[in-house]
Amino acid sequence: MSAASYGAESGAVIGIAFVLLAQQFGYLALDTLLGAIEYLVIAAIVGGVLFGLLGWALGRRYLRNHPNEQGPAS
Repeated sequence: MSAASYGAESGAVIGIAFVLLAQQFGYLALDTLLGAIEYLVIAAIVGGVLFGLLGWALGRRYLRNHPNEQGPAS
């Protein structure tokens, strides 16, 4: 797996956790099922994209600084 996919998976989980934490602190009201699912899905997508881009950039930087090393076998 690449750094971008690891970042995207982590970002999706962090996005969902952020929504649940915001609900616990009273910033969001997840009182309807469709509204709650909408918030969770949007947070997972946004977190996945942001952290995926961050992982992609860090992976490229790592490969640029370590050109002789090969990644794990896929």
